[in-house]
Amino acid sequence: MLHPKKGEDMSVGKGLCCIVGVLLVLVACDDSKQELDVQIINPVNIEENAMINCILEDVVNEVEFNLMAAGEGMNTKGDSVPQVKISRQEAQASPSSIILDYGTGNQKDYLGREKRGKICNEISGRYDTGTCKQEIHFEDFYINDLKINGSIEVQSTGFNDNDQLSFTINYQDIVFESTNGKTYTISGSKTKEWVVGYDTPSNPWDDQFLVSGSGSGIDSEERAYHFELSTPLLISQSCEFILSGEVAFTVENDSCTYNFGDGLCDNKGSYEVNGSRKNFEFGRYTFRYNY
Repeated sequence: MLHPKKGEDMSVGKGLCCIVGVLLVLVACDDSKQELDVQIINPVNIEENAMINCILEDVVNEVEFNLMAAGEGMNTKGDSVPQVKISRQEAQASPSSIILDYGTGNQKDYLGREKRGKICNEISGRYDTGTCKQEIHFEDFYINDLKINGSIEVQSTGFNDNDQLSFTINYQDIVFESTNGKTYTISGSKTKEWVVGYDTPSNPWDDQFLVSGSGSGIDSEERAYHFELSTPLLISQSCEFILSGEVAFTVENDSCTYNFGDGLCDNKGSYEVNGSRKNFEFGRYTFRYNY
């Protein structure tokens, strides 16, 4: 009977180890792929969508605050970016324009956010009436080094059945780009109701709005997403964050709901997926921050 030599025995053993190792790697890769497929909806996706919604509301609020301030003759230096230059160009005929110029270098606003560049607004009619139309666009505008391009159209639709001034807001090809080169796009439409503060034009800090609507785009992972505001967002002029509201959020074929909390002015929310509820925080102003 022939027996394998010692060297041959070791070669066979090494061969078997290699085969087993390859199989383990293949199994691990397949498991990782399945895990990634299952976790298309994840905390990072939710945080980024919450952040985008919050920034869009903040931009519109910033423009409207300065628009109202210009109309009322108020000094906004202590309330907005201290060095912001508001240039109002108004001829006898509409439209007029207001340019919020934050300069070429970062400047901190009263909430500590750094801004630079310009937000330009073409206006037809008075903001606090039912006939106002605004066309907002950006020129090299950044907030906390997050660049924003695209345009926003705000159209007043008059007073609703509850005697609240209402607006439609259309987001047209908005693109956010963070310092790591990741982008996030959004187009969509929202409706906005002025529910508190209309009767106190000299005190913009008591203004509150309810916002409904939907949007879609491509997220920072290059996945298609869609969101629907299933419960209206509560927006306050005195808070940089969204106070409350619920969002039905879908990325490709995965869905969940998330909310902005219970009315506190903070960056905390929670989401529910597969019957499990978890907490999250948003507001990092960058995409795929943990990658």
